[in-house]
Amino acid sequence: MSLHSRRRASTSVKLLPARRWLCHVAFGVPVGTALFSLASVQPVQAQEVAARQQYAIAAGPVRQVLLEFGRQSGVMVGAEPALIADVRSPGLRGAYGLRDGLSALLAGTGLEAVAEESGAYRLRRAPAAATGTAVLEPVRVVGQTESAWGPVVGVAPKRSATGTKTDASILEIPQTVNVVSAAEITTRGAKTVAQALRYTPGVNVNGYTDSNMIADEVDSRGFAPAPLYLDGTYLPYAGSLGGALQIDPYLLERVEVLKGPASVLYGQNQPGGLINLVSKRPSEETLREVRFGVGSYGRVESALDLTGPANADGNLLYRVTAVANGGNEQIDYKESRRLLIAPSLTWKPSAATSLTLYTQLQRDGGVPDYQPLPAIGTVFAGPDGKRINRDIFTGQPGYNDFYRRQYVLGSDLSHKFSEQAAFRQTIRYVDVRDNYRGFYLNRFVQDADGNTDYSQASRTKLDWGQHNSVISVDNNLELKGKTGALDHTVLVGLDYRHFSRKYTGYNNYAATPLNLYAPDYNVAQPDTPLTTQWDNSVDQVGLYLQDQVKLDRFVLTMGGRYDWAKINNKDLLADTKTRRDDSAFSGRVGLAYVAENGVAPYISYSESFLPVIGTNFAGESFKPTTGKQVEIGVKYQPVGSDTLITLAAFEIRQKNMSSEDFDHPGYEVQNGGVRSKGVELEIKSQPIERLDVIAGLTYLNPTSTPGSYNEGKRLAALPTWAASLWTNYRLSGDVLGGLEVGAGVRWTGSAFGDSANTFRTPAFAVVDASLRYDLAHVSPTLRGATASLTVQNLFDKDYVSSCNYSFGCYYGKARSMMANVTYRW
Repeated sequence: MSLHSRRRASTSVKLLPARRWLCHVAFGVPVGTALFSLASVQPVQAQEVAARQQYAIAAGPVRQVLLEFGRQSGVMVGAEPALIADVRSPGLRGAYGLRDGLSALLAGTGLEAVAEESGAYRLRRAPAAATGTAVLEPVRVVGQTESAWGPVVGVAPKRSATGTKTDASILEIPQTVNVVSAAEITTRGAKTVAQALRYTPGVNVNGYTDSNMIADEVDSRGFAPAPLYLDGTYLPYAGSLGGALQIDPYLLERVEVLKGPASVLYGQNQPGGLINLVSKRPSEETLREVRFGVGSYGRVESALDLTGPANADGNLLYRVTAVANGGNEQIDYKESRRLLIAPSLTWKPSAATSLTLYTQLQRDGGVPDYQPLPAIGTVFAGPDGKRINRDIFTGQPGYNDFYRRQYVLGSDLSHKFSEQAAFRQTIRYVDVRDNYRGFYLNRFVQDADGNTDYSQASRTKLDWGQHNSVISVDNNLELKGKTGALDHTVLVGLDYRHFSRKYTGYNNYAATPLNLYAPDYNVAQPDTPLTTQWDNSVDQVGLYLQDQVKLDRFVLTMGGRYDWAKINNKDLLADTKTRRDDSAFSGRVGLAYVAENGVAPYISYSESFLPVIGTNFAGESFKPTTGKQVEIGVKYQPVGSDTLITLAAFEIRQKNMSSEDFDHPGYEVQNGGVRSKGVELEIKSQPIERLDVIAGLTYLNPTSTPGSYNEGKRLAALPTWAASLWTNYRLSGDVLGGLEVGAGVRWTGSAFGDSANTFRTPAFAVVDASLRYDLAHVSPTLRGATASLTVQNLFDKDYVSSCNYSFGCYYGKARSMMANVTYRW
């Protein structure tokens, strides 16, 4: 029976829409972990037997007890805040089904859970026969499965669409998929997508991205940049100092990292993987949230999130999310500001059809500083044993400037013809215009006799402007069926992408030097001549086919794709045009076995294909880069638990890799390939009541292949070992029950600081912390309000996060704090 028809089946009580009752969850109602959907609820008697399990829940406030019951049973429990305020529960210990378990934990509370014929429950005040006390409007107690396109329920994700473009169990996807939930982002206080991924194994966000936060340049399994996608749509990126959209984490439900080649579904891609940002969408649940905060360096921020039904019928849903922030930063003179709004509207004319219109408008600005510093003075002592101050501004006050205007317009259409056939279409137009003005250091100053002054560095003065845009359309048809004993989920799709990049670069490679230990900014600077002007585009059409075949507990995933790409390069200064047509087949095959106990070993092979826009110094078009990966691993998600453990070993080989042309600044050269081998371990679990644990371990060995520049050498800025651990504990008790304490440590091992492997950066560990308190425990009048404090680099460690060459070293972030008050109603 469909969810729509089940709503109409009840006549005893007015049922709320499937998510509408979640508005009551905001004030302390639990979210289960092994959840069942309302569409599959069985009659109560059968359900009682199937759902019977052991419980060990301590006595306490009923809101906390219900929270733990939800986590252990897989049932999401809703309750009117006034109904459970100041009510205590005796807890629950022993083996119970859903009905008798709820009855036992509500004993003596004056509340009762009433079962309906459909198998659902409703929570209400127990009738008082003697006094005739009025009974409050019942609140339903139901279950809800996690959606691959929705919020993560609990600490461990269970489903993902990034790895298959279907709503699939993570255990069945034959590649590593790491998921960071919105709750994690909020708890740790991440301000960028890169910061949200700090505790994800196999991902490196140190260096440039940590120092200059105008873009999210992420390294995955040794390859950078890992392309960013928004709801499966490619976001343009031209590298380093501009041309990239930056999606604010507040707009997201989850951040997913698909490791390894992904061209079979997404077309042109790096072999290290991709990062898919899943945005918040209109919800049937009415939710309103406002947030205000202040922090280090005069930081001020505010945010707004409103969603719910827009009409009485509930077939028109809306969402409006907005962010405004600004303030200074750690580096002297540096500042940033942001203003964005993201409205969206979903229309559901029937239970089978949904159309969502999505818009995002964003303006960023401020005073940036790229701040690459020399190894001498950071990694190694400089003149007289001194080190360069980590707050040094290497630009020029009054000249450095950054602005960005970005737009996202799109629509998502889905239609379910039957239980066996569904069509989905995604259309996006993304556009970014930005300008970056500043300086970067390039070498030490030498006198006429060739003596090096290690306190003075010459600089490049730059003024870069870019206009990048992408138009993309993805159509796919999902078909389910059987052939004998085999169950098939077939996905056939056709997509199109047009990527345009317009770039204008003004550069002066001999700007006035800067004293690194006593900077003087009162020195006149030369003008910047026009040195580079490009107009490049890529048109790509891809046809893909995927089949997920199930036989008993085996899941075989096979996919193939053929791409046609046309590249047009225009060098407007040289007045030259080049064109290149490329085509390629990309494939993937993987086999997983999902055992009854939740253990899922798997093996897979996948390929990538990436057309490269631009030309080298000689005006020659670049060849496409290709990649291949073999991955073997095991995932473990015990049934009924909030745990996901992923262990994977892999080897990736890439050809035609591009790198900076040091002989001709501003250009790149293709000089060989890379082989990256490694092992990753991720643990997300709630091992005991109220404790969440997120841990990661990475071993990585990326080297240049024979024939490459610096062949046999390890890639720079990539540590061999890295590890992280984050814990979050929710205290119990009448007052302390509203307190959550989080703490984490990020350890990064030693790495080579240049491609020739002539020096290393030292290992370092950084500690983060958070506090969160539900103010309803102070007074019922504050119900819905939460205060939080997040601290990054708690002990203010002074360290070099990475170097990629002798004048490309970056300090890590100093200690920063942010205090927020959030109100939800």
